Amino acid sequence: MGDKMTQGIPKEKINVLMLSIWYPLSMSRYWENAFNRNPDVELRTCGVYTGSWIPWLGGLNVLEKYAKSPTYPLPFKPNIGRIPYEIVKAQLDGWIPDIVIAVDAGVNWVSKPSDGKVVSIFTDSHCLDYSHARSVSDVSYNMHPKYAQGDDVLLHYAFDPDVHYPMTEIEKDTDAVLIGMPYQQRIEWVNRLRSLGISVLFENGPIFDEYRELNNRAKVGLNWSSLGDLNARVFELMAMKLCPIIDRCDDLERFGFKEGHHYLGFSNLDEAVLRVQWALNSPHEAEEIALAAYNKVNMEDFTYDALVSKVLKEFRLDE
Repeated sequence: MGDKMTQGIPKEKINVLMLSIWYPLSMSRYWENAFNRNPDVELRTCGVYTGSWIPWLGGLNVLEKYAKSPTYPLPFKPNIGRIPYEIVKAQLDGWIPDIVIAVDAGVNWVSKPSDGKVVSIFTDSHCLDYSHARSVSDVSYNMHPKYAQGDDVLLHYAFDPDVHYPMTEIEKDTDAVLIGMPYQQRIEWVNRLRSLGISVLFENGPIFDEYRELNNRAKVGLNWSSLGDLNARVFELMAMKLCPIIDRCDDLERFGFKEGHHYLGFSNLDEAVLRVQWALNSPHEAEEIALAAYNKVNMEDFTYDALVSKVLKEFRLDE
């Protein structure tokens, strides 16, 4: 990509154009935060903008403060999965991206953009087909190693240090927490725990500040993935220093997480209930697991900032 020079003048920033569907909360919001924190980057964003609306449970509106427009918003229309690059390029007013990134949770380009290195980041390969995205990208990053294909570069989910952190000032007034989609296995788990007198915060809708505050009220954090995938909640629970009680996923071992040391694992409902009971009856041991997990994700930098650095390192203009 050259030597980071433009007509002999040193180029101070790497121009990054990011395409996504701009819901108030999505993985692209965390990538956006991390790119904005990186001093080497000038970030501009584009794509369909939904305001405060998010398609959870058939559609709901979150707090208006989380509705943040991209630099170049496109009209919200259902089922827009492919965007012509020319529509966005016409709005750039001479600004040329060095890297064009699609954080793809269901949207990418019609054809390969004519500017820069073209990158796709697959956030949902456990449930989406990324065949077309691979065909319009120079490099494809996959956040679900279990579902990676071909030449996908392996990443993982992560946590945002400005969002996911312990709040020692908040009282631990509930036993367990699971903020997320009400999948059937999660409903059955929570119902069983509640029938045993275990209090559980189980909601879908709180995001960012409210999400962090609810999690910090609990003694242990719960997660049951939809398809055996190592999802973002695992890293978020660890970053908030909660003892993670999570279903066993192949990718946990890949990234060095050890059962009984960094998390309590389970493979079925009965085992999931027993793990919660053990953690609540063994608070000292549960706190040791929470601390080990917290230290690992922080010391080994399982942040979106580290993922951004990985992407920039491979395409950095001055190397």
